[in-house]
Amino acid sequence: MQTQRTVDGTPSPDSTFVAPPLVPRRSARRATARRASDRRATARQRKDDVEGRIAAYLKDHPQSTTGDIAKGLNAKRVTIAAGRSHIARAGDITNGRAAE
Repeated sequence: MQTQRTVDGTPSPDSTFVAPPLVPRRSARRATARRASDRRATARQRKDDVEGRIAAYLKDHPQSTTGDIAKGLNAKRVTIAAGRSHIARAGDITNGRAAE
């Protein structure tokens, strides 16, 4: 068997060993998953209570439209519409007015 030569003329080894890609240890994967889970939990805790803000705004401004509420709370109209829908289904507001 002839030895193969590299570009600079030196002989290359007969066998080239290629290491398989390393998979992280189980503990490292679990630690990464734990950190991601903690980040998601923190994000859920920081989530704004839009429905509570809508109900409070409607108590002060009972005839407000969805657009008015969105401007007043500095939120997206779509978010306000969804929150208002959830509140109405729960029975906390009726005909656009907050239940007292």
